[in-house]
Amino acid sequence: MSLIGIDLGTTFCAVAALDDRGRPFMVPNRDGDILTPSAVYLGPDGSAVVGGAALDLALEQPDRVATLIKRRMGRPDYDRPVSGREFRPEALSAVLLKKLAQDAAAQLGPVTGCVITVPAYFDDTRRKATMDAGRIAGLTVVDIIDEPSAAALAYSLEASGGRQPPESAARSETVLVYDLGGGTFDVTLVKLGRKRFQVLAIEGDVLLGGRDWDERLVTWAAEKFIQQCHEDPRADPQTVAHLFATAERAKRTLSKVEQTSFTVS
Repeated sequence: MSLIGIDLGTTFCAVAALDDRGRPFMVPNRDGDILTPSAVYLGPDGSAVVGGAALDLALEQPDRVATLIKRRMGRPDYDRPVSGREFRPEALSAVLLKKLAQDAAAQLGPVTGCVITVPAYFDDTRRKATMDAGRIAGLTVVDIIDEPSAAALAYSLEASGGRQPPESAARSETVLVYDLGGGTFDVTLVKLGRKRFQVLAIEGDVLLGGRDWDERLVTWAAEKFIQQCHEDPRADPQTVAHLFATAERAKRTLSKVEQTSFTVS
């Protein structure tokens, strides 16, 4: 039986566990991928599809797919109907968590509990909603941990090969952790010691991340299209889904080369 750690991200999720020697390792999903897109497709028969397949379906049936669920955590509703029904964000998040746990259990055996990471700037309402999502998914949520704190702990373990904090930690090491994700941005100042881990300060924005870069690109492309064709492509949900998919690909490409194309159709 296993205890797992879940990074419940705005755009991607990941799962990790500890081996027999206490060293962390990533647990791939059923498709063999380390990252699982944070997307949920709800079919007309009540079935659910999670991950990359849900993103593919979003291009043709955007009204049946929920994404960016994390941005709505702690609020009374998801913001729009999904497959014709209203959902609370934690209910949709629970579908994600259940799939992640099932994939992990297929490789590790029964999952006895989990730790879920959240942005450091999440307030109590959002943290409780995340905890509730885990319970709805049928998981025993051992704890909720700040994402930058988890990153700092991972840094400490990696520097020491997973055995103990590095020698430098004996005199304490102050680390500034930046966590810029798909939907949130955190900055955390932590002090790492051989036997102590202390968060000194946090700051952040729960509505700032990679998705906002995508939205800027979509807006830019749509305005260019309006100038030339006198029609807003964002009026059609399917076109919007394709625009965002194109924007994300363009963003990734521009991280590697200086120029790319953006097609609006």
